[in-house]
Amino acid sequence: MSASLEVPASLAEATEPKSEFRWTKDLELGYEEGRFEDIVCEEPVCFHCGKSASEAASKKLSRCSKCNTVSYCSRECQVTNWKGGDGVVGHKYCCAAYKRVGEDNAIVYSEDKDTAKQDILSRIRFYSMPYAVTKQEIAGPGFLFLQSDASLATMSLPSPKLSNGRVYPKQRSILLHWLTMEEFSKELAMEDFELASVKKELKEAVEDHDSKSEVPVLMRFRCGHVSLG
Repeated sequence: MSASLEVPASLAEATEPKSEFRWTKDLELGYEEGRFEDIVCEEPVCFHCGKSASEAASKKLSRCSKCNTVSYCSRECQVTNWKGGDGVVGHKYCCAAYKRVGEDNAIVYSEDKDTAKQDILSRIRFYSMPYAVTKQEIAGPGFLFLQSDASLATMSLPSPKLSNGRVYPKQRSILLHWLTMEEFSKELAMEDFELASVKKELKEAVEDHDSKSEVPVLMRFRCGHVSLG
């Protein structure tokens, strides 16, 4: 099953309180190509109108003073984008997410990575949780395995625009799988020794969680970040 991540449908959704999630183990596999897939190698553009510095009347771009990441070509563009409207969630509600990824569109600190994963799970919960419940009834105890061919930073952004103001060229999506421990051992751990390193903790999560209110989750992103919770 695939779940797409797009712009929140409303301001209420963008600011909706999120349920807490407990992460028990993280791995950084160091996929350098993946980590820097979204690095700002093209010049930044205005987040509102899309003009580069050379195209702007002022011949320069100024960054948001709060996140120090998003750029604008004029005060008018910044004010308009901050408020949002006409189907666009304002930067006011997205500023913290862009501060988290910075100008390199990458997340460095562990606490920020945990918050990013929390944001992603909150935005796909209406797809992932019913899917997990249904699959568990059919296949038996297991865990939800989430994979994405985009980086954690890119997937965590509430908008498909990267930190340089350019739109991510592909649809952001997450593949959802429900796996039993037997399937994990035969289909994943046998071929991927890095994922096999979380087998012990994963088995404990599957056996010890409260099936009435909790779902074990294993996440993997193209940047090499793997997390179990």
